[in-house]
Amino acid sequence: RSAAVEGIARGWKDEPDTLHLLQKWAQSDKDRYVRSAAVEGIARGWKDDPNTLPLLQQRVKSDKDERVRSAAIEGIARGWKDEPWMLGFLCNRVLNDPFKRQKDWEDNPRQLALEIIIEQYPNHPQILSLLRDRAENDSDEKFREFASQKLAELL
Repeated sequence: RSAAVEGIARGWKDEPDTLHLLQKWAQSDKDRYVRSAAVEGIARGWKDDPNTLPLLQQRVKSDKDERVRSAAIEGIARGWKDEPWMLGFLCNRVLNDPFKRQKDWEDNPRQLALEIIIEQYPNHPQILSLLRDRAENDSDEKFREFASQKLAELL
């Protein structure tokens, strides 16, 4: 079903009901892959719609699944990267996303947010202290290792 959602988002962008369907799926579908595909489609195709940013922010804060939160973080970071609030938003996600690793292969939204910060703000003075803090204090061992590695690369 997620492949169908991706196809609808790409191929039916000009249809008046497409955005409404994607919004419904992003917010209430039981399948995390469907919600994630809908979030990605909305972020990619409807950045200028006034409801897109609030919907993505809501998914970042309230979706129980890390995949959906990651898709929303990435969509916001890509679509609004030049906004003055972006660094604060990403730092908030690095520090406050509720991710708890259950399986080794899971992607941590906190790590994604930190990767985006490093990529978009490579010389920002806050990066080193954020990396140190996450290397020492994050609850996710894999993320602590990632932060330690990035810190070593920057020092």
